[in-house]
Amino acid sequence: MRRLFLGADSGLSSHALRWAVHRGDCRRVQRDVYADGPDPVTELDRERAKVLACRGVARGGLAGVLLGLDSVELDGCPTRRNPVAPEHVVVVHGLPCADGYQTLVDLAASLDDDTWEQALESALRRRLLRVEDLASVPAGTPGVRRIRRVLDRRGDVPPTESLLETLMVQLARTVPGLGEPVRQHTVTWADGRFLARVDLCWPALGLFLELDGQGHKDQPVYDASRQTAVVAATGWLVGRFTWREVRHSPRATARRLAALVERARLRAA
Repeated sequence: MRRLFLGADSGLSSHALRWAVHRGDCRRVQRDVYADGPDPVTELDRERAKVLACRGVARGGLAGVLLGLDSVELDGCPTRRNPVAPEHVVVVHGLPCADGYQTLVDLAASLDDDTWEQALESALRRRLLRVEDLASVPAGTPGVRRIRRVLDRRGDVPPTESLLETLMVQLARTVPGLGEPVRQHTVTWADGRFLARVDLCWPALGLFLELDGQGHKDQPVYDASRQTAVVAATGWLVGRFTWREVRHSPRATARRLAALVERARLRAA
């Protein structure tokens, strides 16, 4: 991420700064805020510049983007009026930023349940906070009902390992009576030797899912071999879904999953 700096802190005169912009060494983002390099100024540059100019702390959507949280977008409100406790401030790319806990609390007031859960899972995955940290959010805090609602529905489970897994967990909830899947389930051979970890499964149904993200070119061959081994060891039914199916065709994917669940239930009967 390109460096931003204050002209007043650069040690350069106004003439030197204008010359640097003319040569393409930097770009003027706003009054007294500059960005390294000749590249055009982006929306992210502008929001970061607002925080830098007022010597504030990045909050909300900007903080979520800086922290790399899934599904969070810039919201045009890079700071908040209420102050951030010092223990909840971290520095990201040279900019003071609300930490994972404070950012998730801020975002709960503006995101919908599913989007907030996607951000939460990525924060947990990156170890930016713990689920129990959110249990102490005071009643009356904007978004606290959403926090409690999402925590109740996800239960005491490990975080998903990707946005694709989170989306599939959410999609599976639309299948009547299916229930929450087991995440990252370990499968062993009959003698106890490790065989594989499957993304999502319902052991009581004898059903597991494999999700195809953007792996390297040999990943599909490896996954197919692993899938065959898991089926041989467990006898379970398998469903394979791609990013495109889950992300862009959720209704069709939900119908396909429901059909798999029905087949699994008939087999288990």
